[in-house]
Amino acid sequence: MKRQLFNIFILGLLLTFVSCKPGPEPTPQETNIAKGLFVLNEGTFTYANSSLTFYDPEADTVENNLFYRVNNAPLGDVANSMMLDETGMYIVVNNSKYIYKVDPKTMKYKSKLDGFTSPRHIMSINKNKAYVSDQESTGLWIINPETMQKTGFVELGNTTERMVRVGNEVVVTNWSNFYQPETSNSTIQFVNIDSDSLVAEMEVAPEPNSIVLDKNNNIWVLCSGGYLPPCEPALFCINPSSREIVKRFDFADGDYPSSLTIDDAKENIYFLNGGFGTLSLYKMSVDEETLPSTPLVNSQQSTVNGQSRVFTNVIISEDDDIYLTDVKNYVQNGEVLRYTSEGEFVTSFPAGIVPGAMMFN
Repeated sequence: MKRQLFNIFILGLLLTFVSCKPGPEPTPQETNIAKGLFVLNEGTFTYANSSLTFYDPEADTVENNLFYRVNNAPLGDVANSMMLDETGMYIVVNNSKYIYKVDPKTMKYKSKLDGFTSPRHIMSINKNKAYVSDQESTGLWIINPETMQKTGFVELGNTTERMVRVGNEVVVTNWSNFYQPETSNSTIQFVNIDSDSLVAEMEVAPEPNSIVLDKNNNIWVLCSGGYLPPCEPALFCINPSSREIVKRFDFADGDYPSSLTIDDAKENIYFLNGGFGTLSLYKMSVDEETLPSTPLVNSQQSTVNGQSRVFTNVIISEDDDIYLTDVKNYVQNGEVLRYTSEGEFVTSFPAGIVPGAMMFN
């Protein structure tokens, strides 16, 4: 009996050892990226579960967790934006405070640049120069995207967010002063790309969150109005040469407009608007004199299992198809919905947790 108990004890030890032994590491997978749409999934704040999705619209196929599957490594915490240039593809991971550079065809890791405070967006100036905005630093970082090294800093006195290039200037929005309460969150600034210096500043409305350039070479700036009353949500059309406001459109109290984008022809702008968490999509010609009153895609009518959509971002393809991210409850995997330019539903595909920034290759 003792012998039998001893054998059972030894067998239990062996089973424990086998069950605790780590399995083999997943093998990185090869991939070849076609023409399509990248979707950057932010993930849950502090959980470091950001991910990358790729959608091929011609084949109507989707690949999730692309960065992890290729590199056998996590993307990081709160992946915020992307950029593609002649030297590679760049992914800004906000809460991890670094930028990844990957091969745009294979998604294989090439290098990483860290040491930022709270990086947000990246804009290419040329092969050897790019600007990186920062939510907690008062200016723009200058980096060399080819060598992935910091080369300088443009001091602006305000934190920085979205950027658009107009000739030899970059116009940057000052969206947040949450971490720098003494700075402005209601201005845009003009930076000379040759001297890397501030040349002008304009007052708009609180929290300019997005900016685009239209066919008339005017810039459009969308302001959510701030989160503390009195809120002033507004849309501005600005002549960047004269620094004059061409048009101003004021939204109703309680509106929270965001995610301004423009079509390839630079003739129509699109933005989300409504109450927080109930944003619908609106379309507007750059020649219009009034704000649209009827949404192109209504989040309250576009439902799934009786739940309204929670739209957070929009992008327009070169053939004018519309792509909208639906973050659902910010915990489960989200979804991307595809519509025609007239707002007719085409298809949808699954994404990761909190799908955000989108980019065509």
